[in-house]
Amino acid sequence: MGLKLATSFAIMFLFALVYAVVFAIGIWFLPTDLFGLLIMVGFTLLIVLFQYGISPYIIQWIYRIDWIPYERFMREYPHLSEAIDKVASLQGIKHPRMGIIHDLNPNAFTFGHTKNNARIVITDGILRYLDEEEQTAVVAHELGHVVHNDFIIMTVVFAIPLILLTIARWSYYAVLFSGRRSGDRDGGGNIALILFAVAVLSYIAYYIGYLISLVVSRIREYYADEHSAELTEDPNTLSTALVKIAYGLLIGGTEAQIKERNKSRVRALRGLGIFDPKKASHLAVEGVGKAGVISNDAIQRAAGWDLFNPWAKYFQIFSTHPLPAKRIQRLNEQCESYGKSAEIDFSEARKLKELQVGKSMAGEFLTDWFVKALPGFIFTVLLIFTGFWVFGYFFSTPFSTLTTLQNLLLLWSIGFVIIGLGYILRTSYMYRSGFEPKSVLELVTVINVSPIRPVPAIIDGTIVGKGIPGYYFSDDLFFQDDTGLMYIDYRFGLSIVDFFWAITRVNQLIGQRVRIRGWYRRGPSPYLQIDRLETESGKTYRNYSKHISYLGAIIFFLIGAVLLYFWFTIPF
Repeated sequence: MGLKLATSFAIMFLFALVYAVVFAIGIWFLPTDLFGLLIMVGFTLLIVLFQYGISPYIIQWIYRIDWIPYERFMREYPHLSEAIDKVASLQGIKHPRMGIIHDLNPNAFTFGHTKNNARIVITDGILRYLDEEEQTAVVAHELGHVVHNDFIIMTVVFAIPLILLTIARWSYYAVLFSGRRSGDRDGGGNIALILFAVAVLSYIAYYIGYLISLVVSRIREYYADEHSAELTEDPNTLSTALVKIAYGLLIGGTEAQIKERNKSRVRALRGLGIFDPKKASHLAVEGVGKAGVISNDAIQRAAGWDLFNPWAKYFQIFSTHPLPAKRIQRLNEQCESYGKSAEIDFSEARKLKELQVGKSMAGEFLTDWFVKALPGFIFTVLLIFTGFWVFGYFFSTPFSTLTTLQNLLLLWSIGFVIIGLGYILRTSYMYRSGFEPKSVLELVTVINVSPIRPVPAIIDGTIVGKGIPGYYFSDDLFFQDDTGLMYIDYRFGLSIVDFFWAITRVNQLIGQRVRIRGWYRRGPSPYLQIDRLETESGKTYRNYSKHISYLGAIIFFLIGAVLLYFWFTIPF
């Protein structure tokens, strides 16, 4: 689930810092030969083992988890303890330690060292928004990770690319230091060339190994899904849970209950002036069937992003988890084995997608990439051009005679101005205006949205939890309206501001009714990036990430102007 991914990244970041420090010390003090390399590989393995050993304790430290004695857990959640008891009995393992994070962001994850000291954590959101069968399916998925020994397997899998990275970096720095430490002895150039080749090959192997490790991680998720289907004897239960957790689609109850719920929301907000009563009757209508539940068409449109948007394919390559729609498709394939028909049918998804965005989104994807990469692309071209000039200057190639230092300085000044224009273009594209009232359901069913191409929106509802439930320093929020749930991205743009927002504002906002104006994006999970947040008490909070991006453009303009000044004033 999303919390599991966030937890993994937090732990990886902490130990990446440790690895960087150890590597820097090793490069400076150890000999750049085979013996030094073996020592650094040994250090790398020790760091991996240390991470494996201490990570569960770090997780317990940075997350607010309410650990429940198993006897009490059995009394309060007999349907979940029944599944746990069954797995423990069949597998001959100890009962996992059970914990609950008191946050309505529906999530679950497991961690530990072995199958006999596993911890499984669920949030109040799982208990609130999922029915008992879906809750059991989620816990069964986590139990799948336990019985499959994924703690150990994934530690080994991710250790291999790290070892390759160590070899690559060591070889690279050995090349840099070989001349200084070899005393320019005969054969030093050949050794340097060999080390450079080893560095290049090791970097390539590291990158391939890293991508393979992500594939293995996604496969382990599929295995855990299969375990859930096997334990519940119904793959549909995890599928419907995924719809609620991944897409935030929650509507349930009769039409009368939905109408009454909407009326109560209107009464609560009319006096605050942050809700238009005329629009209330339409909030939970589109995509909701006669029985008051989310229609299959709405679910298919929500899954259409996973299935057809090119950005989804891009994110899938670099993700530890399969996209939710892909998992649901795999679960649907298993339904026949259990004598079940698939409850979530994607047979009309392509037709619905074509009605909304046409047959292909390749043009939009390429446009997004162009806008995103333009400033960096210009800077890279300038670096390459300068590299050729430097090489030509020292080795007297024809290229150096075509470009003088004066012209190179002029080129950089113009280049920085163009980069500034690229930032303005990207910012205006990513932070477009035209905000309109929307519901979670309306936003989630938009297929042609991306991290770069947003939908400007205004949503009204309640902050029900943190973006990362239980995490003390989560600066993001979790939101609910009458149609579903959505992740709210604060992302000011400065880490120190995000930190103080997390420790001073987030807890105060939980439980408050709010109106949020921002940009709906997807990458791959749906989320809304805040521009303005208004509370029922009249407080307003702004987010200036858009303005900071424009500030970046101004900085590049100033650098370009300074370089142009030197071009005019310095004699060459």
